[in-house]
Amino acid sequence: MRSPAITGTLRAFFAFTVAGASVLVFHSAALAQQPAPPPDAEKAPSEPAAESEAKQAPPQDLPPEYAPPPGYRHPGPPPPTWLRTRERVTARTTPLTIMGLQEYPPPPPRYYRPRYYAPAPAHYYPEPTTFRPFFVGFGLGVGGVGIFPASGSASTRTGVAYNLHFGFGVSPRWSLVLSGDGAFSYLDGYNIDQSVWSIGPQVFITRHLYARAGIGVATKSVDSNYYNSKLLRRRILRFGDGWTAALGFEFLQSYHSSVGLEAAATMGHYQNPDVVTNSRNEGTIGVNFVLNLF
Repeated sequence: MRSPAITGTLRAFFAFTVAGASVLVFHSAALAQQPAPPPDAEKAPSEPAAESEAKQAPPQDLPPEYAPPPGYRHPGPPPPTWLRTRERVTARTTPLTIMGLQEYPPPPPRYYRPRYYAPAPAHYYPEPTTFRPFFVGFGLGVGGVGIFPASGSASTRTGVAYNLHFGFGVSPRWSLVLSGDGAFSYLDGYNIDQSVWSIGPQVFITRHLYARAGIGVATKSVDSNYYNSKLLRRRILRFGDGWTAALGFEFLQSYHSSVGLEAAATMGHYQNPDVVTNSRNEGTIGVNFVLNLF
């Protein structure tokens, strides 16, 4: 008679045996259903992994059932660098079509808008103060009158000098001046004065120093209270040739006026001597303070 322990062991062994046989049967059936490999697959040499990765898949075309969009062009491989460089150098103004690619010339240089700067302030230098298109001046000072009689010695007396002139500028230094210069004095019981109205040039030697000269008409006036030892009043007027020369210095100058000191001398020659002084030649000299307006 068998014991219960042996009976349980045999049952368990039988159960495991049946389960293992069932697994083997199912595995064999699954292998039988798989297709057999082609005969050349086993003979083909296996490629190295590095070469397979290096190869790139060819470009995929669109599915046959879909038409390409309008204007579509399949991109080809880029042209070599040396070819692109040469084409850029030889033809920069026309596009190139190389292996299906259209290459355009390089873009023009960038345009920079010019900057406009405000011009520097202009420095307007006024004309020299010596250039005066028109000016008028007058002066007053100390002077004297000299008489040169036909017989006897010359005599002089101090008095008052005066000056009046008009000028027209010709250049920055030169002017044409119409002037009247003279002096008044009292001499031995009679009043005598001489004026010379002349026209001539005036030139600025420096900015402040100038000289002028002129020729014109001389007038002489003698006013006597005594004549032939009688209390009489007699006025004598003579006309003759006259000359003027002057030298001046302007110590104050502006663009519309000037103040200066001028020394002027005149000389008059008359055809007939007067009965009071008995002189045919008479001269004056004066130093005047002159004011010019222009």
